[in-house]
Amino acid sequence: MATKTDGEANAYTFQWTIENVNQSWWLPTGQRIESPAFVADGLEGTKWSLWFYPNGDNNDEFVNIYLHTEEDCSGLYDIEANYHILGENCSILKREKGTLNFATDQTSMSLFLEERRYIFGSDREKFLPEDTLTVRCSLGKVEKEWGGEDLVKSKHLYARTVFKVIRKSLDWKIDKFRTFQPAVSRKFKIDLIEFDLVLNREFDKRLDVNIISFDHCVKYISFDTWITDSEGEKISCGINRYFVGDDFKKGVPSRMLTFSPQFYENRNRYFPNDVLRLHFDVVLSTVAHSDCRDYSVKSAGQEKYENMAVLIEDLKSMLNDGILSDTELRTSTQTFPAHKNILSARSPVFRRMFSNDMKEKSSGHVEITDLEDDTVRRMLLYVYTSSLEDLQYESASKLYEAADKYEIMPLKSKCSSFLKDNLCLTKACDVLILADQHQDNDLKSTVQDYILQHGEVFKSPEWKHFMDTNLKLAADIMYRKVIFDVS
Repeated sequence: MATKTDGEANAYTFQWTIENVNQSWWLPTGQRIESPAFVADGLEGTKWSLWFYPNGDNNDEFVNIYLHTEEDCSGLYDIEANYHILGENCSILKREKGTLNFATDQTSMSLFLEERRYIFGSDREKFLPEDTLTVRCSLGKVEKEWGGEDLVKSKHLYARTVFKVIRKSLDWKIDKFRTFQPAVSRKFKIDLIEFDLVLNREFDKRLDVNIISFDHCVKYISFDTWITDSEGEKISCGINRYFVGDDFKKGVPSRMLTFSPQFYENRNRYFPNDVLRLHFDVVLSTVAHSDCRDYSVKSAGQEKYENMAVLIEDLKSMLNDGILSDTELRTSTQTFPAHKNILSARSPVFRRMFSNDMKEKSSGHVEITDLEDDTVRRMLLYVYTSSLEDLQYESASKLYEAADKYEIMPLKSKCSSFLKDNLCLTKACDVLILADQHQDNDLKSTVQDYILQHGEVFKSPEWKHFMDTNLKLAADIMYRKVIFDVS
């Protein structure tokens, strides 16, 4: 029979944040990510973790989260578990409770089951603010020997998991392709992985990848292989996907491509001048975990986080309700109450307006007729709370321009990151024009690389219009394309 020890926790609250959760797309149905485990000393020293199935445990239309224990729990009473899915500023979106029955050797309990189309689709902004899923699970036992007393002392722990995707492009030019003996290889090293690409004549010119070393956080690798033909067009040879530990191990070659007879039959197209040009788009997916930390005894980090959430909510109320506002931002159709001190703290442009002898200082308002109402509303929300809501391409582009105009650099950086992450064939030219207009060399370089790596852009109607209206920018791209193809 277990007894309660003074000072020992008999209830545990575990909070797990999963950042960049949309980057978990590569996990197939049935594969999970496990949270860092925590040990519950007051529950017979049992070890617990949460299991996250972003594409379902057995149905890809759902998202599943389980509570799991790895230990023998035969000495425990049934464990009651309460879980919350948390939204922005720790608001509770969903709550449930359940019981683990150890008399039946139960070691896992489903905490969360929801359709993917809601979590990653229509309700994404609610469930995944800043692309982060937050789960809080509380568990404990109630022992009759304690006089029916409820959970007496709770211990709070939290952990963090971060998904990240790294994208790189590689090129390999192989001279005398039809006559090399007996094999040719090239070593590549990108970020967290080092590997050889081996073209082996003995296996009918088969292309293999041989992983030399990789960081432990790398969980998935894909190679999208292309051949550049005599016209400079890239022909897809397919995508190879590998799960670390399952599909390949260090030092064991894995097949990427076997050249079919059609390549040899059309050698003038695929091997002009006996030269093979290969292009690879490489994707690395990583998962990094933080340690499970205890913040039950006034952890400075957690206290700061909770205080910040309260502060943000208060500032948002000041903005929405216009509490003690002392200036206004006026568009052509709407007026937004605001506070000079907050605007000045976040924007050097506003600070100059309100500090120097300018009309905005004395008039009590700022004319912003060149920005749309929605853009001003989004800009103010970020100024007051550092948060963004449901960005799309159009709103991100306009917000980027507003951030640049008022020198709100963190907002400009976030909008730039959104535009980079959401580049597509139809929008790439527009983003390039935007970057050039605002002299953003980092964004401009990213878009140029995207266009060079996606040759189909050059065939699009958007590119034709772009050439007609932005001749110098188009010429810069074509010059880089010539250098890119020759190298």
